[in-house]
Amino acid sequence: MKKLFLAFLCITSSLSYANSQPTPPELWSWFKDLDKSAKACEIQSSFVLQKLKIENQTENEYGIYGNIKDNRIVVKCIDMGEKSKLWVAVAGNDKVSVELLRNLLIKEIK
Repeated sequence: MKKLFLAFLCITSSLSYANSQPTPPELWSWFKDLDKSAKACEIQSSFVLQKLKIENQTENEYGIYGNIKDNRIVVKCIDMGEKSKLWVAVAGNDKVSVELLRNLLIKEIK
């Protein structure tokens, strides 16, 4: 009985420890082919992000970065000659908001 109680104690304490650990953030991404140059893609992406009131918008050769609420966004336009490929990634702890932002960005950047 004592061994059973000790085993139960170990299991319940390990479960409470596991539940106290922070969950990893959700990461949702998507690629989309565009019939415009990478430069035009970058300009439109920047305008769409500003329209959404993105915070801390930063642009460099690797993409456009920023935050909306507790979500982190990355938009990258990849040069494919006269066309481009759009890559959008959104990370955050709330699955619904991450998916919503990813889908909204993919829809708005045409």
